[in-house]
Amino acid sequence: MRGRGALLALIVCLLVAAVAVACSTSSREPRPLPGPITPMLPEPTGPDAAPRPTLYVSPTGDDAAAGTQDAPLRTIAHAAELARPGTLVRVAGGRYVGSFSTRASGTEDARITYQSDPVGAAEVVGTGEAAVWRNRGDHVDIVGFAITGDAVDGLISEGSFVRIIGNRVSAFEGNCISTSRTGYTLHDIDVIANVVHGCGRSALDHGIYVSHPGGTVANNIAYGNTGFGIHCWHNCNHLAISNNLVFDNREGGILIGQGDSPNDGSVDADGFVVSNNIAVNNGEYGIRESGATGSDNHYINNNVFANAVGGMDLQTGVESGTIDASPEFVDFRPDGTGDYRLLPDSPMIDAGTSEGAFGLDIVGIPRPRGAAVDIGVYEQ
Repeated sequence: MRGRGALLALIVCLLVAAVAVACSTSSREPRPLPGPITPMLPEPTGPDAAPRPTLYVSPTGDDAAAGTQDAPLRTIAHAAELARPGTLVRVAGGRYVGSFSTRASGTEDARITYQSDPVGAAEVVGTGEAAVWRNRGDHVDIVGFAITGDAVDGLISEGSFVRIIGNRVSAFEGNCISTSRTGYTLHDIDVIANVVHGCGRSALDHGIYVSHPGGTVANNIAYGNTGFGIHCWHNCNHLAISNNLVFDNREGGILIGQGDSPNDGSVDADGFVVSNNIAVNNGEYGIRESGATGSDNHYINNNVFANAVGGMDLQTGVESGTIDASPEFVDFRPDGTGDYRLLPDSPMIDAGTSEGAFGLDIVGIPRPRGAAVDIGVYEQ
């Protein structure tokens, strides 16, 4: 898929968090999983290389400040107003209360990056808007934030060439993460290594809701959502959906299709590679097609097990290598408090395919380590 090689080339700094031993008492606050990958844009090297322009944001900052490390800004929104192509916005740990939009765009060679520093420490808490964070910029990376609060949706991205990586988004009435804008003209978006759960008040609300052509949806964990864990609709085409874990989603695990605007069913959702996913304990089917779908959709080496109605429900796609067996997690718990790595004797180890597989797992371990890619988010 287009852009996957460039994305891998930019992931040069990896964080692997230890599994927390404490369990949560609420499905809204699961025990932290081993941490997601933490991509960092490489700093220029060589004697003539200029450092990457950087703006700093802190809960104790001031938007009238210079945005330096010693004089940080107060809000991500104001940092976005100051950002130019190539800018890295480093957001210190702490709570940032208030919903906002970011409009700044980077370029192909000079992306804008918003990054929690350290990853997972910056919590963005929405207040009563349609979305906590609405990104309208192109060539933008959003990396490592916790997104919660009182809004309909968590993170909505309207830009093209966007990468949404390593965020934890939970407990919204609408969608946790979605890609959408008027006319559905956005394209080439990667949604990588996010953990989304507890979103939706109806079957139309999902953990990850993508509506664009081009890009990769990989290494995500989506559970406990009212709709699907991962839902492709509207203008979805030519995506790799690989090595995700979806469980305990009421409507089902993963859905591929087209319908409604902009094409109203006149264009097929086609050119998909759906591979190496684990879909377990979902309502209805683990993986299904719906609406307008084409014949060039390939469902390869997916694990579908203990879903309420069945494993696969395809209309036109081609299925191969499906495994209907328990994935054998270290500690499966449907409320998100488990340990979703694979046991040493899991039938998912070395059972995947390189087709569509992202080159790193959710904690940055290169794929494959053994004879073949493992199925699921973790490479053993």
